[in-house]
Amino acid sequence: MRLNETQAQLLEQFLALPLLSPDDFIARWTLSYRQISQICCCSLSTVEHWFAEGAGRRSPAESYQKLLAIADFLLSNGESIHYWQELWR
Repeated sequence: MRLNETQAQLLEQFLALPLLSPDDFIARWTLSYRQISQICCCSLSTVEHWFAEGAGRRSPAESYQKLLAIADFLLSNGESIHYWQELWR
């Protein structure tokens, strides 16, 4: 299936999304660590390590930061979600 112009533009916007750190994501949205783990498809303990202090702190992989950027985009554009859902069909 070929992309139409609108879909191609949407794909370009998706590819251009900057990575979003867990710290920046949680500063924007009041979500639990469990909700963040569900967004990132990772364990709760992994998310807890992202926010840990000292030697227990770990940096999230870029793939997790991309998922947080996508979630941020969706949450920020919630009022137009119906429009996007139509594009994905």
